[in-house]
Amino acid sequence: MAMTNGHLIRSLDALWSSPDIARLFPEYLILLHQVIRASVPLMEAARSEALKLPIGDPLRDPLASYFQHHIDEERDHDDWTLEDLSAAGFSKDEILNRIPLPTTAAFVGCQYYWIYHHHPVGLLGYILMLESDPGTTEVYDDLERRTGLPKTLFRTYRMHGELDPQHVKELDEFIDSLPLSESHLSLMGISAMSACIGFAECVTRLQ
Repeated sequence: MAMTNGHLIRSLDALWSSPDIARLFPEYLILLHQVIRASVPLMEAARSEALKLPIGDPLRDPLASYFQHHIDEERDHDDWTLEDLSAAGFSKDEILNRIPLPTTAAFVGCQYYWIYHHHPVGLLGYILMLESDPGTTEVYDDLERRTGLPKTLFRTYRMHGELDPQHVKELDEFIDSLPLSESHLSLMGISAMSACIGFAECVTRLQ
């Protein structure tokens, strides 16, 4: 996990230090929009599959409850990102009509495979990876200063910086409360590692 996380960190560091960051940061937000718009549908699929587990399965109700709670928390976040880009002068239609790259589709798509064809608990690894490093106020301030881009473009990015640490704390506590088998833990680990590698590839493609 450390090696794959290191790959993602290097990809993001290269992006943030790029002399072309003023052009690349909006592209990064468009990538985030493409990823975030899949979050609620992914969790809806995972909740539905959790409820198909046998009654009495100790993961059935806790997973369904967690996904429903997090669906409510994450709903419309893709629209927020789209509004930020629109307020900064980017066309909503152009963003929505852009076909996501295969790397983006693969990054998200493998989660559907594990949800439908193995076990919905795997999605917890993906969520944990996405919310584990939302950035700091210092990072956002530096990006604003270096890019000269409108402050509105950073609104949702800053909001996730405030919300995600609490979400990660809640998710850590939730995972600790579950009676997970070795198979469940392995799937969550594979899911998280896949997410690290996949998102690193998505970021690298921007540069």
